[in-house]
Amino acid sequence: MDRLFRIFLGLCVMLAAAQASTVTVSTLNTTVNNSTCGTGRACFSDPVSCNPATDRSCLFVSTKSEGSGNLNFELRGESSGYIAVALSTDMNAGGNDKTYICANNNSAVLFVFALLNNSALTTQSDVSSIANVSGSINQTTIQCVFNVIGLNATSRANAATTFSIVLANGTVSADGSLSNPTVRTVTAQLDLSNVSSTNTATTTVAPSTNSTNASNVTTTITTTTAKTTTASGANISLQHGLSQAVLILLGILAIGMM
Repeated sequence: MDRLFRIFLGLCVMLAAAQASTVTVSTLNTTVNNSTCGTGRACFSDPVSCNPATDRSCLFVSTKSEGSGNLNFELRGESSGYIAVALSTDMNAGGNDKTYICANNNSAVLFVFALLNNSALTTQSDVSSIANVSGSINQTTIQCVFNVIGLNATSRANAATTFSIVLANGTVSADGSLSNPTVRTVTAQLDLSNVSSTNTATTTVAPSTNSTNASNVTTTITTTTAKTTTASGANISLQHGLSQAVLILLGILAIGMM
């Protein structure tokens, strides 16, 4: 009986490790739009001031304060791969920016949390700061709504919710891996909890490109001013898959040492 208990305990450890990177995505039954921009939500898009409900080229995100550094995000765009919003503290995309990705995984929404460093994404296993994720896919239209808890822009003296919004999209390969993102726009530093914040008033600068080849995928960065599913980032990147394998191996070793 004691041995069975130790085996059960070891399995619980392995299960907890595997679930640490899992985000449950419920079905989104509403339509993300710009109807409350400036009154109930802060809105950012590329092209600026576009309406995601009528403009298929529109990549759109809006934010609303939930108090104490907590924000609700509504993200919508057209892609056969994925759309993403990243938060930058320095107006430069790729400085280990927290990135929230909604991907088309065989017509179901896959939600991935990653860090964007230079032009490469590294998926993160700790998703404890993300809650209430819902999404939907209709052909190439991807929508996601989610909460981010406890944001803190510590590198700036401004409010904890002051960031540059980075909007991007990318592709998903047949094996489920994500390409490096193509950055569509980077806004000025704005308080995302302020409903008056928008990128419509920022100055558009001449586009600059930076091509980087990582993992045999070339990404060009251009900088300017649902099915219900339980999804894991393990099948999204080889690096994350290896980390999960290490956790499971550690669990097995723990059982053997008990």
